[in-house]
Amino acid sequence: MDMYYIPSSDFHGSEYMHPHFKCREFLSGFDGSDGDMLVSREEALLWADSRYYLQAEDQLRGSGIKLMKSQDEGVPSVIEYIKEVAGDFLRTHEDRFVIGFDGRVTPAAFALELEDAFSEIMESDDAQPDEEYGRLQIKSDEDLVGSIWPDKPELSQHEIFELPITSAGVSFEEKLAQVRYAITEKDADYLLLSDLMEIAWLFNLRGSDIDFTPVFYAYALISRDAADLYLIRKNALKNVKSGVGIRDYDSIYEDLAKIPDGSKVWMDLRSANYELYTALHKGVAVYDAPTPAGTAKMIKNADEIEGSKRAHIRDGAAVTRFIKWIKEAVNMGDVQTEISASEHLESLRTELDGFLELSFPTIAGYGPNAAIVHYEATADTNAEIKPEGFFLVDSGAQYIDGTTDITRTIAMGPLTQEMMDDYTYILKSHIAFARLKYREEMSGEETNALLRKPMEDAGLGFKHGIGHGVGHVLGVHEDAAVIKDLNKESAGIKAGMIMSDEPGFYKEGEFGIRIENLILFKDDDEGGIINEPLTCVPYEREAINKKLLTEDEIEWLDNYHAWVRETLTHMLDNETAVWLKTVTEPL
Repeated sequence: MDMYYIPSSDFHGSEYMHPHFKCREFLSGFDGSDGDMLVSREEALLWADSRYYLQAEDQLRGSGIKLMKSQDEGVPSVIEYIKEVAGDFLRTHEDRFVIGFDGRVTPAAFALELEDAFSEIMESDDAQPDEEYGRLQIKSDEDLVGSIWPDKPELSQHEIFELPITSAGVSFEEKLAQVRYAITEKDADYLLLSDLMEIAWLFNLRGSDIDFTPVFYAYALISRDAADLYLIRKNALKNVKSGVGIRDYDSIYEDLAKIPDGSKVWMDLRSANYELYTALHKGVAVYDAPTPAGTAKMIKNADEIEGSKRAHIRDGAAVTRFIKWIKEAVNMGDVQTEISASEHLESLRTELDGFLELSFPTIAGYGPNAAIVHYEATADTNAEIKPEGFFLVDSGAQYIDGTTDITRTIAMGPLTQEMMDDYTYILKSHIAFARLKYREEMSGEETNALLRKPMEDAGLGFKHGIGHGVGHVLGVHEDAAVIKDLNKESAGIKAGMIMSDEPGFYKEGEFGIRIENLILFKDDDEGGIINEPLTCVPYEREAINKKLLTEDEIEWLDNYHAWVRETLTHMLDNETAVWLKTVTEPL
């Protein structure tokens, strides 16, 4: 074998994973939630996006692993790099080039793209091919990391519970009927669900197999007259719905292999792994598209929306208490660190009705640490919070009725003029998103440019997305509308979607600023789509340079703060309510 690929994935393409699947972290020491590795006989490389540049540089230092900054100009993608190396190999060697990976954790879309790249190389190779890719070979049954990981955690399954209908809003039977209607519309015989959030959504079930995402390990195979759920532990689900078959987790591969030639299987190759894809006979047609479950779960129903609103109000009260507490504690001389502050915020949330778990590891960065976009404090990096500068806290929780994600950059004391101006420019872009009137014909590129303009006019920018979809008691990152530079098609925003609004700015070695609300899109009754805030927490009044805001922006900010004050006051103790009144007074 000449090269081995290690993706950041599990059998289902999940963002957050059971420790059993953290092979890249075991091998490299880099523990960011995203990043892929290539290892050859001569070198090791790790691809990470801009959220993790600083973290990866620090964690890879001295390892010999080369960091590939995937969003930097001129940096090849993993596929492009493999294609270049393989092509060079064929020109300088007479034997074959072999790349391996574990097909169970490699998305089918990636493997098929690699196959296409190898086909292109072979078209220009002078050697006579003696099999499909000639002197290029793909080995997809190799778990090399597992073979050298002696204490690799065992994959296990916890109890699976039913999401109350008051939270789900629509019964499993109704959802199944919708899915089967879509299968018939596409003239498919089977629908394979491998994305854990889609499975949880369809069956109105939740679990705790993965930290931060209340899902359970499973596959689902749906036909026009059957619905089978494949579980690691069959008795993890106590109450099985009528018409649902429970099968052994690993038997999905055998069952796919039994599907007769001439059948048509609908699957999303972005989440389905390569081993699932290759289990099908060549005579089985694959319809590759987002699944009806994946599309439907992005549009929240009336009960999901009302539940999300309730969850955000409870969550907003906890975060508001936290902001008051951390400011006062530090300014009174109480020693607080990034970790102790995170623990206190979590304790406030755990007291709330319906709390399940956090929705992602809390990002609590003080001073220079806040410039690391997805920073997570450790014993080695845990900074003491001082009564000056910025403290960025990006956090969220899973509740039985909704999922939250909020970022506030807190002024702990005196700020420089540069800090205040930068905060205000970020706030202007944040407000631009809040006031967005979206039309279906607007591309992701156009929408992105419009939202970033207020801060970019001031020379500020950031490389992460300005917004992401959010699931309902599911993943905090959902593949919803696409608002980014390279998307020249419609951004895909639809009424009923919940997204984040989170511009930021990061000055390496000094400070970071991010402001994030979750927002709900809704029709404006004029053919367009507007949004309303779900997050209910005050902004940082002490960091705002009012001179940089327009009258419309000030009006929006005052209205938001009035809503926060009116909504939260009755949920707070008298002292906190008085503090909230002060920080939400009109500018």
